[in-house]
Amino acid sequence: MAILDHWHPVHPSRDLRRKPVGFQLGNRYLCLFRTSTGQAMAIDDTCPHRRLKLSYGQVIGDRIQCKYHGWTFDGCGNGESPGAPKLHTCTESFDVREEHGYIWIKTRGKEAQFPNINPDGLYSLGHMRHTVPAPLELTVDNFTEIEHSGTVHNTFGYDLKRMHEVRVRFETTDTSVRVVNVGPTIRLHPVMRTFLGVRDGDLFHDDWTTYFSPIYSVYDHWWTSPDEKREAMVRWRLYMFFWPIDEMSTAVVSFVYGKSRYPGPAGGLRFIKPIFRREVDREVRQDIDMLKNLASYDTSIDGMKLSRFDKVLGLTRERIARIYRGERAGRLSIA
Repeated sequence: MAILDHWHPVHPSRDLRRKPVGFQLGNRYLCLFRTSTGQAMAIDDTCPHRRLKLSYGQVIGDRIQCKYHGWTFDGCGNGESPGAPKLHTCTESFDVREEHGYIWIKTRGKEAQFPNINPDGLYSLGHMRHTVPAPLELTVDNFTEIEHSGTVHNTFGYDLKRMHEVRVRFETTDTSVRVVNVGPTIRLHPVMRTFLGVRDGDLFHDDWTTYFSPIYSVYDHWWTSPDEKREAMVRWRLYMFFWPIDEMSTAVVSFVYGKSRYPGPAGGLRFIKPIFRREVDREVRQDIDMLKNLASYDTSIDGMKLSRFDKVLGLTRERIARIYRGERAGRLSIA
């Protein structure tokens, strides 16, 4: 499957200890485990002998043991039977990297560039994972358009009554889609408004780029005065990775960063880190609640009445099919 040929952040590093962990990615069941030296390994979660989940077993030394009949497998998927020592088998194994507090996997032997996260050295506010009850394409649709922010969100977005004033610009390459939005900010909670230094009439800037190997968006959020000469005190940067669990659910893994003009270490962000993390978590959960109430989970966009903000839907659909899923664009239904 082409989906597995890209790097995906699948599990927090701190949560993988001696007990193996099973998970699903693109309808494939995979298993993570650590060797005696602490190295993370990833193999198919199905024992080739009698198809029990290997994640139900235990780790012994550098091998994972199937609980059914005691077969053991190393990190390369090589299996041995205790009851028939001359009988050997092999299951699929995957490349593994641990970066930014997460375990990442992809198919062995496939060339895929690892995402460049936080090259500017911004202050890390942590990471989080959410499960969205919607197909991959519809999940990406939601997180890569801003028109819904006036009714769904409380911090990142635009005043619904002035949505018509929002300027939107699209920039594309064969492998990316950039969307730049600028307009009157949504009214913020007084505490958040005070800390961010946002004033009446300020503009919210929402500048993001979506990439497709793997599928992830890099969001830059900040506020300025109407003439754009004064910038508020804090900027946010959010990296959101999207990968399909199955046809009807999508994992969203977020890495959150900030930059502050306040004095001191990280501009005081270290002291309000829990508040910022909670705010991002709340915003994502608001999107999830909305996606639970879609009337249809059909991923085609044919027949929709699309606005100027929705051009991104067709642009991302083409790249998801071609780059991420390895399909030809001719198979898409794009109005």
